[in-house]
Amino acid sequence: MLLPIGAFWGLVAVLGGARMPRVAAGWVLVAALLVRAPWIGSPPHLSDDLYRYLWEGLALSAGHDPFSEAPATLAGLDDHLRSLVNHPELTSVYPPLALWWFRLLAVGGSPAWAQLLTALVDAGTAAVLVRASRRPAAGWIYAMHPLPVLESACGAHIDVPAVALAAAAVLALRRDQRGLAVWATVAGAATKLFPVVMLPAVLRQLPPRRALVHLVAASLATVALALPLVHVGPGLLSSARLYAGTWSFLGFAFPWVEPLLGGATRPVLVAVGALVVARASWTSRDPVEVWAAAGSAFVLLSPTVHPWYVLWALVPSLLLGRAGWALASVGSLQAYAVLATWDAGSGSWSEQPWLWWWVWGCVLTGLAAGRWIQLRSDDEPTIVYPAANRSRKGSDAQ
Repeated sequence: MLLPIGAFWGLVAVLGGARMPRVAAGWVLVAALLVRAPWIGSPPHLSDDLYRYLWEGLALSAGHDPFSEAPATLAGLDDHLRSLVNHPELTSVYPPLALWWFRLLAVGGSPAWAQLLTALVDAGTAAVLVRASRRPAAGWIYAMHPLPVLESACGAHIDVPAVALAAAAVLALRRDQRGLAVWATVAGAATKLFPVVMLPAVLRQLPPRRALVHLVAASLATVALALPLVHVGPGLLSSARLYAGTWSFLGFAFPWVEPLLGGATRPVLVAVGALVVARASWTSRDPVEVWAAAGSAFVLLSPTVHPWYVLWALVPSLLLGRAGWALASVGSLQAYAVLATWDAGSGSWSEQPWLWWWVWGCVLTGLAAGRWIQLRSDDEPTIVYPAANRSRKGSDAQ
């Protein structure tokens, strides 16, 4: 029952948001908060990542190293919370700024607190989109769309603050605050690595020397944040390697390519994605175009595609005034249909063959509909950034 309601909700959000008038960003922020508020305190669905976030924040606050001490090895710290962590035998896979975010979540110590903070950040993203896009639809659609609503106010995913920082970088460029854009991009990459794909295009907006200064300064700040938390050792990336090398769920290309290429499948898909990003970076100066290409490649090529991963394709699509991923991301929510296979005895669900056809059929239908809308539209906006050699006092000081 929830899946048809979610699909209807998503279509109303996209079609209704596209017709909303331009208003101050504050009104969109209020609307986003109102839509997210009822979900705060509800149990997470499909993913229980927020329990790991809370655990790692608690472990850090207690002086433990989440990269060398897995939850399973820390009995007595908070055994109830530890029992809720998925794969407690695995150590952390998160960048340094994410770990600081987890420490903030651990201050409140409850899932509702984590959901509240993440929902506040996500509502802020909707307001940023109002200012960073040339269309009011971008902010309105994001404010009301079920994907970001559920993945922030219910799932509390780390992707949400990382996406917010990437969107803030775009807004900074729109305001000719190019140095600030570099810092926001680096901060996004230090929260979840994906925004690093934007960094070359962002740096191209600055004169080379200033770009280097901001990049080095932001990188050193990231290292300084990491030093109190991360202790370099042989186990630092062990869980990340395990995740990247073995896990898969609902990938678009992966289940079709893997029988042909076997163990070479993941490196080949990574190489294809890298080529997509390289081509976009070569042919466009616009960081949002690069982000859009990388986000689409990530969703279509990744062996693991959870619904919240689609945020990385949704936000740049909205910034560019394109309907494709706004509609397709409604289809991505159909991944929650896997919960129909939940086995209470084993405490797990299983990925059945029908799920791929159902979810990706909905996603591809949304992309096709968005492309049709785009072809019919003659007023697709573009985001224009000030030239890198433009003289404006203080433009790089922020």
